Amino acid sequence: MDEDLIEEGACLVRAGRHGADPQLLQQISALLAPLAARAQKRREATWQLDTRRACVRVGYAKEGEAIDFDEGEVHAILLQAFRLEGIRLALDLGKRPRPALHLELPLPSGAGGLCEWAEVVFRVEPADPPEALMSALNDRLPEGLRIHRWESHPPYASSLADLVEASHWRWTCPADQAGDARQRTITFLSATEWLWEKEGRIEGRKQVKPLDLRPLVTELRWEGDLLASTTRTRSSESGNPLKIHAAILGLEPAALRGLTRQVMDLKPDPRLAQAGRFEPKLKNMYEDAVLLGGGSNITLVDEDDDEPIQLG
Repeated sequence: MDEDLIEEGACLVRAGRHGADPQLLQQISALLAPLAARAQKRREATWQLDTRRACVRVGYAKEGEAIDFDEGEVHAILLQAFRLEGIRLALDLGKRPRPALHLELPLPSGAGGLCEWAEVVFRVEPADPPEALMSALNDRLPEGLRIHRWESHPPYASSLADLVEASHWRWTCPADQAGDARQRTITFLSATEWLWEKEGRIEGRKQVKPLDLRPLVTELRWEGDLLASTTRTRSSESGNPLKIHAAILGLEPAALRGLTRQVMDLKPDPRLAQAGRFEPKLKNMYEDAVLLGGGSNITLVDEDDDEPIQLG
């Protein structure tokens, strides 16, 4: 059996543990565990030499009926669509390998987006053109969730989370709340500091810590009852956009349902501008692998052993 399929089978068993016969799953897991562990070690040892992997950024929209999906649900839906289409994803290098599909700056339930991204790594590059793949995948997605971009990139490219600098949002304010919201906006823009108590981890413990929203929100502008805003969204500064806007406007996060990200500002990827630093390494590693496996006469000498080791 293909060792990759063994690892994928182990992933599916772990993912399906809820609602299944626990005794049957335990038996299957016991059978797969040693085989999957061996397959994982072999894959990790040759991962850098695998030239068949294909890295793609998949752009999608989350709107309408899909707004109430949270991060985990969107991830599961996309993953299932790829599986149903027979498109095999590579496994990551985690302790318990998972399919290499990651949502970048994912949205919470209640927030929408027109320019969302998922980083995907395929086991091998799909044979069909992107247009056909997007159409087939969209046929499997629920209403409101649609893939609209497909961008291949080299494996050494930076993650989108490291490139995003700002997010631009739109929200239509109910008429009965517009007056108070506008006044809070004026107060916020004139303030030098706007502290918000955010839940987070301090020294490994979950606690409430103050976060100054003033430098985080760089634009608040009203167009009638439509609020346009811009937030800094570097990975270290990102937070729940519903809670951030609610803290400014004096509303409950649920009242901001429908807040939609229009676009994200991305800085140029410095790694793509320095491709020469990465491509030769991959090329040399591949050549070394071919050399060692191609019958060459190479002699390795272990200083603690009098007998040389002959390769080839």
